[in-house]
Amino acid sequence: MVDVTTSSASELIRAAGLRVTAPRQAVLEVLRTSSGHPDVEEITAAARTRIGRVSHQTVYDVLAAFERADLVRCIDPTGSAAARYEFQRHDNHHHLVCRSCREIVDVPCSGDDVPCMHPPESHGFAVELAEVVYWGQCARCRDAQEDPSRSATVSL
Repeated sequence: MVDVTTSSASELIRAAGLRVTAPRQAVLEVLRTSSGHPDVEEITAAARTRIGRVSHQTVYDVLAAFERADLVRCIDPTGSAAARYEFQRHDNHHHLVCRSCREIVDVPCSGDDVPCMHPPESHGFAVELAEVVYWGQCARCRDAQEDPSRSATVSL
């Protein structure tokens, strides 16, 4: 098995059974080095700084292939303007989403087992993953509500 933390982008792409291309390498590197959860616009802009021209459609196609190959994870919280993406580290984490600014923050699962939660009835399914989205308001937005002169900006 390929180590997702030490392998190069091309090694990860090859190990997923995909052909290595410049756009695929650029998109994977953007996601591997991102500290947040970028959308397609942000991924495209960052990929262009790495390789020059790349179309939005190519980035969409790369992300779809990466999702099928389990290299990236799509996060699409209800009410978001755009889906967000992250490199799939298989580290069993969930997400906090601010209702005001839509900031997304990783939060570790409360248990060590995968999945960390089990449904009361499996209906014959072999459960592999539990996705949890915690909704609330981040400290910056709460502070801005208390002091309107410190208004938060919406990034979505």
